Amino acid sequence: MLQGTTAGFRVTCIFLLACCATAAEDVIAPLTACNVLHDLAAREGKDIAVFGRYSYRTTGRWIGEDACQLPIVEDLQDAPRPPANFALDNVVLHREWMEMKKHTSLGKFRFGTPDYDRWAVIYGRVQKHGDDAKKPAADLVIRGSGAIVFVNPDE
Repeated sequence: MLQGTTAGFRVTCIFLLACCATAAEDVIAPLTACNVLHDLAAREGKDIAVFGRYSYRTTGRWIGEDACQLPIVEDLQDAPRPPANFALDNVVLHREWMEMKKHTSLGKFRFGTPDYDRWAVIYGRVQKHGDDAKKPAADLVIRGSGAIVFVNPDE
């Protein structure tokens, strides 16, 4: 009888380990826009999560820092879908935010809404441009607003 209980315990442990391994695959460590642009060759065409200041203006949307900006392009057909069940790596997110707030802040607007600048993580695909100096080096192609997660790292 003890042997059956031990076997059941082992099966349960293996099942729990498998569940933990599966859950760990869905944890995403976000990169900053500067991280992406500094190693653009390695990020091109990859599906990633980018953390930074999400800015929304009449001229467009972008995610970035004061030193680096990734324009956002919405493509409902070809942009990647965020994983169905994923979690952000809070340790990485908090570390990146602590570093970013040393040199980047949200805009203060006399008119309008504070929603023009917010902290966010955006899931998309990096699409590199050619060598045209008039264009940004790359875009972050997203499926739509469902790929944007607004965050408040202070909480």
